[in-house]
Amino acid sequence: MSGRPSHVFYKFKIILLGDSGVGKSSLLSRYMDEGFIMNKPCTINADFKIKNIKVDQTSTAQITIWDTCGQERYRAITRQYFKDAHGIILVYDVADKRSFSDLDIWIEEIKKNTIKKDLSIILVGNKIDLKFRYITSEEAKNFADNNNLMYCETSSKEGLNVEQAFEMVTKDIITKQNNNNIFNDNEDLSPSNNIKNIKGKEKRREKEISCC
Repeated sequence: MSGRPSHVFYKFKIILLGDSGVGKSSLLSRYMDEGFIMNKPCTINADFKIKNIKVDQTSTAQITIWDTCGQERYRAITRQYFKDAHGIILVYDVADKRSFSDLDIWIEEIKKNTIKKDLSIILVGNKIDLKFRYITSEEAKNFADNNNLMYCETSSKEGLNVEQAFEMVTKDIITKQNNNNIFNDNEDLSPSNNIKNIKGKEKRREKEISCC
């Protein structure tokens, strides 16, 4: 007999994308209840966190969240983390014009390197705690609408809307999986597999950029 199991255990992968310095690592630290660290060093290559959440009375989810490096010279390494991603959190800094203008580049990277056609993507404008901002909410919302993205504004420093941003992309992933009748109880998205697959590529790439 087919149909929805009595209890559903989802496993999926989310990656954080965006220019270096926009606050991707700080957003992840806030979401993992690790607080906010001022002047946190930029991520080199990538890092990951795993979080288990209760979706509803009959569903739980294990989320593997990859925090990627936004520096251009590490872009080739970052592409390796796109594989099997179910959702993307694309981050820019509301006070940094370049991080917003570079979103077009990131959108192209997503199109070229992802396989899933129904990928869940949310655009996040971070650092709304700053007194001055160069990118208005209306401008960012228009960009999100034109690219079929969800949109949210956050402050990792003050913890504003951080959980909401992750919840929005999580719910969208689950909705799409339910519509496709996909339940990945047995899907292996373990970080060890991702690390094993790209370890050699990272080492080769690091050698290439070590002189720069």
